[in-house]
Amino acid sequence: TGKKRATQKSPRQLDAAKSRNKVKLWFKDLDDTYRDALDRPRVEALLCFVHDDAHASSPPRASEVDWVMRKASLSAEDSSHSVLTLPECEDAVGMYVSYLKRRNEIDFVFQTYDRDDDDALNRAELGAYVRYELNHGDVPSDLEIDWLLEKLDIGSCMTSEKGDGLVGRTEIMRAKDEWCLMPDEVATTRHRRGDDDFSRSTTLEFSSPNSREPAGGCCVVM
Repeated sequence: TGKKRATQKSPRQLDAAKSRNKVKLWFKDLDDTYRDALDRPRVEALLCFVHDDAHASSPPRASEVDWVMRKASLSAEDSSHSVLTLPECEDAVGMYVSYLKRRNEIDFVFQTYDRDDDDALNRAELGAYVRYELNHGDVPSDLEIDWLLEKLDIGSCMTSEKGDGLVGRTEIMRAKDEWCLMPDEVATTRHRRGDDDFSRSTTLEFSSPNSREPAGGCCVVM
């Protein structure tokens, strides 16, 4: 029985193998130039397959395709990130599926707080997000926002670059974690519901700044 258990695959391993098989079939269909690599239009088509498979409400955006091309080909010989090989496409799809699970939440944040519609949160916009979504309606201190912005503004992002003073679409995914992990000497206004809520909660909750009803406590996010 021990040998049988050792050879059995877990549900997660089976799902991963199923996903890789899908990507291989999609890649084969899209590689009509027989180069064993997909250029940007074909990668966009690949992501459309992912959207259809996940029943996503809208197709991939140009910034999302560019981000996938850049992230998936960072170790590629092609430094221009103009094509992705099959292994890179497999990595790209895995990364993109994780992002897609959070896409609606991220869209809500930017639709609510990105007042200048530049697809990135500046310092004031980040402060408003923190106030109503993370801090129970209390205005965060300058020290808290400075600390959080330093933690989030790390680059390799979809809509902003490292050190530009902005928080992009993928950078905001880490905001709630970092806010909860802020050291006490910095966290002068931060509210927390308690250790039980901190350990149980695993999803973001959002509220409207107009409602003045802030969202719940800290959580661990992807």
